[in-house]
Parts: sequence; C-alpha cells; structure tokens
Amino acid sequence: MLIETFRNFVGSTLNRLVLTYGLGLVLVFGILGVVGLLSFDQLLDADTRHTIQVEHESLMEVYRNDGRNGLKQIIDGRVREPINREAFYLLVDENSVVLAGNRNQLPRSLPRRAGWVKFPWRAMPDSDKVLAFVQPLDNGDLLVTGYSSGAQIHLRQLIVRLGFLILFLLGILTLIFSWLLRGAVDRALEASLDTVDRVAAGHLDERVAERPGNDGFARLGRTLNRMLDRIHMLVGGIQSSTDAIAHDLRTPLTRLKTRLEQARLESTDENTVLKVEAAIAEADQLIATFNSLLRLARIEASHEIPGQLLAVDSVLRDAVEMWQAVAESKAQNIVVNINPVTIAGDRNLLFQMISNLLDNAIKYAPPESQIKVSLIKQENTASLMIIDAGPGIELKQREHVFDRFVRLESHRGTPGCGLGLSVVRAIAIHHGATISLQDASPGLCVVLSFPLSSGNQSNQHGQNVI
Repeated sequence: MLIETFRNFVGSTLNRLVLTYGLGLVLVFGILGVVGLLSFDQLLDADTRHTIQVEHESLMEVYRNDGRNGLKQIIDGRVREPINREAFYLLVDENSVVLAGNRNQLPRSLPRRAGWVKFPWRAMPDSDKVLAFVQPLDNGDLLVTGYSSGAQIHLRQLIVRLGFLILFLLGILTLIFSWLLRGAVDRALEASLDTVDRVAAGHLDERVAERPGNDGFARLGRTLNRMLDRIHMLVGGIQSSTDAIAHDLRTPLTRLKTRLEQARLESTDENTVLKVEAAIAEADQLIATFNSLLRLARIEASHEIPGQLLAVDSVLRDAVEMWQAVAESKAQNIVVNINPVTIAGDRNLLFQMISNLLDNAIKYAPPESQIKVSLIKQENTASLMIIDAGPGIELKQREHVFDRFVRLESHRGTPGCGLGLSVVRAIAIHHGATISLQDASPGLCVVLSFPLSSGNQSNQHGQNVI
C-alpha cells in the first residue's frame, strides 16, 4: 500500500518538480554549510597560530632581557593563572628535563629545530591536541609555546549541531513552501483544466478566464482560448454543413417516398411492389437519419438552461411503460427501482433520451433477459442507471460511441444510424448531467448523473412540479 502510494506520488510531474527543487535547495545549503565550516576551521587555525606567535615573541623578549631564570618565573606564573587554562608552556633543557611550565604534559619527543608541532594534551579530557611552536634557545633549552584545541572543539561542535538544526528546519520549511507552491500551481491550473474538461464533455462555448500580464499562466489561458475558438469554429462548420445537408435532402427524400408509395399503389406486379416497398423502407431510414441530425442540431444549438422543475420519475415510468411491450415481444423484462426525483429539465427531451437508451438496451440484450432501470436520489445528484445483459462495449470504445454515425462492428447487423447516443449526450449536456458507460459483467451499465439544483430544494416547500 505504501509502495503504491509512493509510486503514485512520484508519478506526478508536479510532485517530482517540487521534490527536485526542494532537495536541490537543501543540498545547496548543505554544501554552503560545509564550505563555511571548512573556512571557519582555517580562520580559527590562522587566528590560533597568530596568538601563539604573539605569545612566543613576548616570552622570547623576556628571555633576552632576563635570561633563563626570568623566563622560568614568567612561565610558572602564567601556568598558574586561570585565564591561561588553554595555554601551553614548556621550558625544557637539553636533557629533556622540564624546567618550567606544564610539567606533566611533556611530549615524548620534541624536535630540536624551530617549527610547529601537534601533540595530545592528556590533562584536559575535553581537549583534542596542542598546537605549539618549538623554539631552540642559544643555551640548548627548548621553549614550547602553544594552545590546546579544547575550546575550539567545543565551539566547532556547537556550530555543527546548530548547522544541522538549521539545515533540518530549512529542509522542513523548504518542503512546506514547495508543497504550498504545488497547491498554488494546482489552483492556478484548476480553472483552466475544468474548462477544458467541460469543453471535452460537449460545452463548446466554455472559455478559460484570462489573466492579466504576460507570464506562463496568462499565455496558457490565451492560447487555450484561441485553440477552443478554433475548435468551436471547425466543429460548428462541420455541424452546420451536416445540418444543412440534412435539411436540404429531407424534403426531396420525402417527395421521393411519396412517389414510391404512389407507384406501389399503382403497380399490379407483385415483384415490383416488393422492390418499391424495399425502396420505401430505405427512404424511411434516410428520413429518420436526417430527422435525428436536425433534432441533434436543435438540441446543440439551444443554450437555454431548463428552468422548470420536473419529476423525472414520472417521465421514466412513462418511458418504461411504452417500451415494456417492445421488451416483452423479445421475451425480455424491464425491472424498475424508481425513487421520486425532481430536477430542472425539459420533459420531451428527457423522454427522448430515456427512450433512446431503452431502445439500445432492448436491441442488444439477448432474449429472456432482464433490463434493470433505477433512479436514485443522492446528496447533490440524482443517478439514472439502465443495465442490460448484452455484449457491452469495450473500454477503449466507450468515448467514441457518442460521436455521430459511429457504430461498432458487433452492432453492424442491427438497425440504426449511429446517432442515438449522440442525441443522448447532447440532451445530457443540455441538462448539465454527466454520462458514463460502465461494465455490467455481462452487459452495459449507462449512468446519468443529474445535478439537484436549489430549485429542487425549494420544491420541498410547496413549489409546483410538472
């Protein structure tokens, strides 16, 4: 479960972008912290060496003025001073006998030439090493002047702990601000994506709210609107051409049918009559196709939102009653579960939509099967479901069946022109409903979700319903 959640999270491009920039920022600050710590160590080492050099020069001045005895007194005095707790002093003769200073801290070996040395200072448990300068004197003695790194180690550890704490807090703040940025980007894109989804559902007149300025989001809105205008123009041109053809051809087809019927009445040859009746049936099919095209064009051209409240359960019962006889002729049975639901809608359009769906269910369901029809009222929506036991529709083809004149290969032998579901979708969009096709195992489940408007709530207080 956690692995799947992580995969889904990382699978998002925006999430990967936020993580990349967040981790990159933390890494940059970590590198800056390491560089700063190294610079601090170098600066501290240089300052320590400078302090030792100054202290060493002052001791050499005492030696030049007061000799060995004066140097011994100064060193013993400084070792006893509490302010010199970190300081290290040694005066050693040529036989490695300590004459003055930190007598218990004599290193195992000291070079007999001037230079810097490092060695442990065991008297201080919290110290690391002593950095010291060794100076051979002209009488054979060695003067060692140094400082322990105990205070430096404490300061360095404090800085490291503080750095890790700051880096941790910075990482948390970076993730928080990155997540807030992700949410802001999501919200900035949400309106545009919702508009595109509505256009994809058939609301071709929807447009993205354009932002002022010339940033990426403003350009995206303007580009989407230009694209949607172009799509609307192209689709409108295709629809207008199709509707014009349907309108222009319906009249001559009607006249042709009339003449064929007249020829059938006047003909005495039985074979001729059969041929004329077949031609009349074809003409009827063409006229029905053109009527469906014109009906679809009128629905899509109407931008008026239905405002009259309507009892959908009553429309559904009437449609089921009409199609029950057709289902019984195929030994089928329509089983209903209808609850009272009221929406804003057009009775004739809803009746036609339900009739198209019942016609398809009866047409493709096998004999002696059940067709289930249900209408359920939920919190904010009303769901109409029609389930048959037919062959169903493959997942990859479910969106295409709503297009005009689309007929699946498995449905080629059944009567129809491929406009029924196009009309269903247009009516659903006209009522603000969403339609989806689901697998009924076996068969197809058509789900229509209607929004329950505020008017539906006011109906509960006595408003008239059709």
